[in-house]
Amino acid sequence: MIGSVAPQFELPAVLPDGKTAVVSMKQSVDAKKWLVLFFYPRDFSTVCPTELNDLADRIDEVRELDAEVVAISTDSIQSHADWQQVPREHNGIQHISFPLASDFTGKVSQAYGVLDGQSYTSMRSTIIVNPQGEICYYLMHADLVGRDTSELLRVLEALQTGEACGVNWQPGDELLSKEDVSS
Repeated sequence: MIGSVAPQFELPAVLPDGKTAVVSMKQSVDAKKWLVLFFYPRDFSTVCPTELNDLADRIDEVRELDAEVVAISTDSIQSHADWQQVPREHNGIQHISFPLASDFTGKVSQAYGVLDGQSYTSMRSTIIVNPQGEICYYLMHADLVGRDTSELLRVLEALQTGEACGVNWQPGDELLSKEDVSS
């Protein structure tokens, strides 16, 4: 999937203000923004609010990198709206700062290769799409392991350099020469 054109989608979503709207792949490409697709298994779960809330707390850092986040699960719009009302201290995501899209049919999750056919849920996956609409990062986690926002930010910034970045590369570090790096 890396290097391929990202599958197009239009999904209903609950926005941070609680209103609903349609979010799409086209919106990010038209805006020439990076897009972080943050697939997650279930609303009202144990691990999901920890990673969604951490990402929400650091959304300004994501936006400083000219990127937007869309969180996607196969739960319904109503479930997203209800979960958004639950305080964080009660395993909720109140005050989330990016859209929660409903892939209720599972078609988008399937198109991105993250649909668990047995449970009919989106697997815990992060996909980064560049402003040209190409997939440039694809990571899947076990359901029991949450994602690290710091690593997401590091990878997003590394991808934006267009250069080779070593394993311990951090923003501001020296880049590797492409000629010295083999695939």
